[in-house]
Amino acid sequence: MESERAAVAKDAARAARQQRYLQLVRGFRGPVKSFEFWPAAVLLVGPAVVGVLGFIVVHMIFGSFPLALLGLVLGIAGGAVMFVALLYRPPDALLPTAMAEAESQSRLVNARLKEKTERIAETKTRLQKLIDERRDQVASGKLQRAALLQRNWKGMRDAEWEDFVVEVLRTHGATVERSGHAGDQDANVIVDFGTRKVAVTTQGEGHNIGSKTIQHALAGRDRHRCDTCAVVINRRFTGAAQDFAQRNGCAAIGVTEFPDFVLGKIEL
Repeated sequence: MESERAAVAKDAARAARQQRYLQLVRGFRGPVKSFEFWPAAVLLVGPAVVGVLGFIVVHMIFGSFPLALLGLVLGIAGGAVMFVALLYRPPDALLPTAMAEAESQSRLVNARLKEKTERIAETKTRLQKLIDERRDQVASGKLQRAALLQRNWKGMRDAEWEDFVVEVLRTHGATVERSGHAGDQDANVIVDFGTRKVAVTTQGEGHNIGSKTIQHALAGRDRHRCDTCAVVINRRFTGAAQDFAQRNGCAAIGVTEFPDFVLGKIEL
């Protein structure tokens, strides 16, 4: 839209220049009504004046007489072309029509420019409204996530913990599917973030977490054709389990990492 507005703005500037030129032409030819020899006088004196001015300016800038003479010649030639155009282009018979067309074109292009400008302003207003709404939603999401951490999540057992993790994932904008498998045998939650799928194994309080749990999560990733996997628990991982998860590209979210995960600081 900005490129379209810029193109129309160029057309409007061109139409305005054409209109100003024709107004100048009309004013320049005005003395003909009272002075019949006005065109001849202009063509005789005008180019000479322009040439002399060119001679003076070039000589002042460069201090060279030959270059000043060149400036004189070019000034006379350029002045002749300019005054001929002002006197005869367009012809007197076509000048009123040309002025009417230029005025009409200018009004049309300026109306298009106004329309484009208003559309851009309206679009920017709508975009800013969407940004503000998104910002409010993000702020609301942060409050919602912070409120989730106020619950007694550290003491939740399997079913309750799975429900809680699903709730957290949905606040992150993910689509969540439950696989129906037990968390100690397979990934029990399949998470779709739009650009990637994650096989998640959740296990609540009362389980021992070791490398075998990570192996089940990795198997679930392959079985469900996910991009990656994660194990989310509400207690600590053993050092061996963390190392095994890291080596195999499986996210290990334990009691230490879970608050940052809820607040969106850690991604699966």
